[in-house]
Amino acid sequence: MVSTGTFPDLTLGRLSLRAAQSAADMAQVAHLRKVRFRANKGADLDAFDPLCTHIMITENGQDTALACGRLRLLDGAAIEAGYSAQFYDLSPLAEAGLRALELGRICIADDRKQDPDILRALLSGIATYSDAERVDLLIGCASFEGDDPARHAHALGFLRARHIGPAPLAPRKRSALAFDLPEAGSLADQKAALQSVPPLLRLYLGMGGWVSDHAVRDPNLDTLHVFTAVEIARIPPGRKRLLRAMAQPR
Repeated sequence: MVSTGTFPDLTLGRLSLRAAQSAADMAQVAHLRKVRFRANKGADLDAFDPLCTHIMITENGQDTALACGRLRLLDGAAIEAGYSAQFYDLSPLAEAGLRALELGRICIADDRKQDPDILRALLSGIATYSDAERVDLLIGCASFEGDDPARHAHALGFLRARHIGPAPLAPRKRSALAFDLPEAGSLADQKAALQSVPPLLRLYLGMGGWVSDHAVRDPNLDTLHVFTAVEIARIPPGRKRLLRAMAQPR
């Protein structure tokens, strides 16, 4: 199940980011995913795990995983064989011949969710890896907890109003559980709605990211998600410099 790829060992301030390399590492990754995605009631494993590089964040000099995620490089037509392609028709991206880095299963330990450095460190490491692998865009399914669309209507309406992706690359519907993003409310509502967008997705949007014009319910994980992409070339230069400056090889 372990796939280390070429992900570098990085120091990011007081945190370290590296690929999981042992059964003990993967046990920690599995535990974090069990808590986050299965409410601690069962293992969260799937057929994509052996194909991915699993990464973990720790305190410098420590082995306890504070956060984890998985990555997979997908070139051109291979984009349609990724996790996201189960739910979204990604043929426009595949036909564009782009090199993508698919991100998934990102989760943070319950007692560290309020630590803003963890997500920053994660994005810095991913940016460093993307540079080394000459990635064109980051892709994945950005999840909302709870699969009831009404619960997330304000946030989804905000995404529709402000962050729909370019038509030539936009995913088409594939899943029977797909639904169009709702209309946005007033401008004041949109400002409040941004606060209900998941933190990781907010960071992607801050890097110029965009989303699909529809979402998909996932009763299996009790989530709903929107396809999300960040085109590396469109990340604001200042944000790129900040992310790169954080990461130092170990």
